Amino acid sequence: MSMARYVLLDPTGNVTALVTEWGGGREERKITQALMRESEQVAYLEAPGSPGAVARVRLMGGEFCGNATMAAAGWLVRDQLRPGREMTVPLEVSGAKGVLFCRVRGLQMHPECPEIETFEGTVDMPGVKAVWEEKDLDEPLTAVRMEGILHLIREHRTPLEKERAEALLKKFAFWAQDDAVGLMDWNPETGVMTPLVFVRGSGTTVWETACGSGSAAIGAMTAWRKGTGRAEIQVKQPGGTIRVCAEAENKTVTGITITGTVRIGEEKELNGD
Repeated sequence: MSMARYVLLDPTGNVTALVTEWGGGREERKITQALMRESEQVAYLEAPGSPGAVARVRLMGGEFCGNATMAAAGWLVRDQLRPGREMTVPLEVSGAKGVLFCRVRGLQMHPECPEIETFEGTVDMPGVKAVWEEKDLDEPLTAVRMEGILHLIREHRTPLEKERAEALLKKFAFWAQDDAVGLMDWNPETGVMTPLVFVRGSGTTVWETACGSGSAAIGAMTAWRKGTGRAEIQVKQPGGTIRVCAEAENKTVTGITITGTVRIGEEKELNGD
């Protein structure tokens, strides 16, 4: 008897296991632990509570993830998505208030298979609560607090060593009360970002291949420093590039979208002992 049914989704390399059917809450820890062996994060697909939303996407630690949002949106409409066709999918997502809208566009089709293979997703990200320069740690960092996650951005020419980065994130997460905390090692000259994320609910610390909310934080910081106006940047990561568009007015970030590419993988079953 299967413990769960799930599908592997690949948004810019940030492999997400989306659980579509499972037995109940008592099994979730086992399911999450098992699926983390073949993914960077686990999300659960649930019935929505808000009018107009087609589903709720709940991340394993109750945090928010832009990559998981666009991946789930594309999978939900996969049978309707054809190359060049665009659709808007309203979703509830853990760590974010209200309904978020994700726009998906089919990119290509396998010549021997009618299902869509790859699509592009654009997510309206949750609001930015605050941006500030953090001076109380070992080196100057910029902090961006969003709904469901807090990011530290370290601007550099030389990336931190793995052990030092993990220690810095652990120190910051100790006093932060957010569901998730990220350390984004960002080189503004090359446009390369290396994301490290701690999720409180699951107790996991992961070097991610791509981070949607971390990319959005880079855009938020850029727009915030600009004061008023629009910032468009491309954030290169180990898994690929995420495009970010952020707008600000009088040092307040008023909106952010991220755009990335998602591949739909195989649907599988996870069997219990």
